[in-house]
Amino acid sequence: MATSASYYLNAPSLGSASAIFTDEALSICAPNGFYSNGSIVREQLECILLPQQTCPSCATPCNLEITTTGGQGIYLLDINTKTTSLDVGAVIVRFNPNSIPDGIRATLGTSTYNKLTSSVDGLHQSSNVNSFTYVGDIASDCEISGTTYPSLSEFLYDGTSFNPTGNTQSITVDSGDVSLGASAPGSCLMVIPKLIPSPSIINFEIVGPCTVSDWVISIACPELLTGFNSSVMSESSEAVCSLSETVTYYNASLADTPGIVGLYDFVYADAYGSTPLDAGYYLAKGSITGGHNWFQVDSSGVVIALGDCPTADLAWSYNEVNGGTGEMILYINGLAVETRTATDSGIYAVTEGDTINIQLTCNQCTIDYDIFANAYCTGLSTASNCSSTGPAFLFVFVYTVLSGDIGTTLYLDTFARCDSICV
Repeated sequence: MATSASYYLNAPSLGSASAIFTDEALSICAPNGFYSNGSIVREQLECILLPQQTCPSCATPCNLEITTTGGQGIYLLDINTKTTSLDVGAVIVRFNPNSIPDGIRATLGTSTYNKLTSSVDGLHQSSNVNSFTYVGDIASDCEISGTTYPSLSEFLYDGTSFNPTGNTQSITVDSGDVSLGASAPGSCLMVIPKLIPSPSIINFEIVGPCTVSDWVISIACPELLTGFNSSVMSESSEAVCSLSETVTYYNASLADTPGIVGLYDFVYADAYGSTPLDAGYYLAKGSITGGHNWFQVDSSGVVIALGDCPTADLAWSYNEVNGGTGEMILYINGLAVETRTATDSGIYAVTEGDTINIQLTCNQCTIDYDIFANAYCTGLSTASNCSSTGPAFLFVFVYTVLSGDIGTTLYLDTFARCDSICV
């Protein structure tokens, strides 16, 4: 609940002040929180006044989707991401301008965000740090580049719809702000890192410079990104294939597959989405859409290519012999890729550095005098285990694929066999 009290400013007005104090000598900073003079609201954080914004109780809660069809204007949307210790992470924003160009930017505290990525053509971002980024289909361009709109009407979202404020803004579209594509960009992704609970209000501004403004926006509450195993950066796709996955990175996924990297995703060194990965190549087997081995990142932290390392063929077989039954599990890099409970065979592609393991079981044998359950393998590894009183188990660290194996065929044959002796 709001309370009234006397405070002191280090400037003539709340709008021009840089801090609020509880004493006339300006020596004791007022507590963190929101302050209003009845007409504007500003948040003080560690004795610094943040930019003017909407009071949290008036802002729209996060986790919403808005579809808007309107006219030319500037649309204002204030989103409350809350202020508890759990309300931190990456705020995932999806913005679909359809075809007609619209500009977007967001402000959290003193930082402006205008970087987008599209599943159609990747990065869209104004060359001006604090400007709007205009996205849409170039075929629907109403000649916005270089145009000044002296009196765009303001519309403010009230939790249900956008309503005119009675104010206007003058907006100039710089040529560096325009990032139109050869087709509609679809749903574009923006990530706003929220490292601390406060400030909590994100101010979105969407400019419709053409006679029609038709767009959809969804804004999630902050949440830590999902990590995936990766190598460090390499300068080439050839060199990255010899690396190991020793670090954890994070992706903001266009396809909404957290932890599985896709083309044009944002990728980060942290779960908040604040530190984009450096440009280069990264190995992430098992964590890339389509089963690819590596991804390439540009200088903006956007995935621009996916690829595969040169392979060797692993020809494997599982054989149940002389009444033996059981199970064979083939592991590549610790992940089960093949499981069989009947005689079968196949070929699996492996790359340099891959580890190959097998887990083999031969169930207890009770066929006449063939009471010994034998689990054994040949080929890349020769190992065995047997039992006359129960099942035989075998788990073998088999092999690490070498550079010299690439382009060849490796063989691994496994057996579950009943016999009168240990084979």
